[in-house]
Amino acid sequence: MDRRQFISGIGYGLVSLGLAGCGLNLSGKSDNSHTQNTPNNQATPVAASVYDRGKLIISEGTDPSALIEKGFTALGGIGALVHKGSTVVLKPNFSVPRKPEEAATTNPQLVAAVVKQCLAAGAKEVKVIDYPFQSPPVCLTNSGIKEAVESVGGKAYAINAQSFYTQVDTGGKILKTILFSKDVLSADVFINFPILKHHSMTKVTLGMKNMMGIVWDRGYFHRTDLMQGIAELTAFRKPHLTIVDATRGITDNGPTGPGTIREWNQVIFGVDPVAVDAYAATLFGVKPAEIGYITAAAGLGLGETNWEKLTVLKV
Repeated sequence: MDRRQFISGIGYGLVSLGLAGCGLNLSGKSDNSHTQNTPNNQATPVAASVYDRGKLIISEGTDPSALIEKGFTALGGIGALVHKGSTVVLKPNFSVPRKPEEAATTNPQLVAAVVKQCLAAGAKEVKVIDYPFQSPPVCLTNSGIKEAVESVGGKAYAINAQSFYTQVDTGGKILKTILFSKDVLSADVFINFPILKHHSMTKVTLGMKNMMGIVWDRGYFHRTDLMQGIAELTAFRKPHLTIVDATRGITDNGPTGPGTIREWNQVIFGVDPVAVDAYAATLFGVKPAEIGYITAAAGLGLGETNWEKLTVLKV
């Protein structure tokens, strides 16, 4: 890369995605701008991500708080995204009952650092959610997510009941109607926060793959075109920001682990979900073109597979 670019399967509780009468029918949109209804039925705008889509931030080091602070500073500051009174939803990966040192779930100290930043910026509420494969209370506890998030004033819980979802029309070829997270749909700010790790079916779990934890029937993806489904899910509700925990992760026996652990000591920040995943794939030693959902998402116009075209900032 040109140096000038551096300026410094399991217990799913499956339900048919075509299930009717499970909630409000909403129209999906491919950008981050949407409206939500206030109690007096007036529509208020929810801002799109204000960060530069052409930037890819790579925060390096081992201190969780410093990694997060450096990343947001390089983007333009947390206050540019999170405003006073905002509701923020973070979607880390705590889908398996592994402890932080086993590197199969998002580092809880990194998650807590983001929650703390959001609350300091004036967020009314920060929700940290996932749909674990099994034993949600154990996953929340073992991952360290619940304790870390609640210690700084956030809320962490598993969305493992159908009541957490509402039916939406996504407008995709593979995904037409799904039961999607109410929390994410109503959030002013949605941050996707995966861990970089191995996956037996998709080679690697990244940001777009992490989105499967906010739909009720994940099994449907495996019964159809998995890669295209992941891309269409991202198109329906792109995160305002993707942060990838690439501090350390398992390089085999994923997604559940335990597995061989590798350390990269990086946290990746970006608005472009394709570019973020493409860069993270290269860290893992995989070409972006080898990851089906990356190429499918690029085909939908969701981002840039050649991450080197972006302005890459190492901090």
